[in-house]
Amino acid sequence: MIELKIHPFRMGAPKEAALKPLEEAAEVYAAWQAVDGCGGPSDCRDCEIRDCCDKPLCLADELADVIQAACKLADRYGIDLQAAMERCEERNRARGRYGDGK
Repeated sequence: MIELKIHPFRMGAPKEAALKPLEEAAEVYAAWQAVDGCGGPSDCRDCEIRDCCDKPLCLADELADVIQAACKLADRYGIDLQAAMERCEERNRARGRYGDGK
């Protein structure tokens, strides 16, 4: 289980807030492509930056941006994300996505 402490803040117009998670998700994909292409420091073979690779850190930062953007949007509309995550988990469990029998 992942538990996060997030401090959403309001920024921009409602449409901008709604588009921000999409923009950040595109940046996650680009960062993932970089990581997937090199495998990160633990999997490097002949990479010349093997000892200082920051690609996994870049992916982590972009993932955090997506979470922050989603939280900002939820906060703007008074959405209880904890309750939404619980419903999401119930749906995923019903679909057998956890594979743990729970």
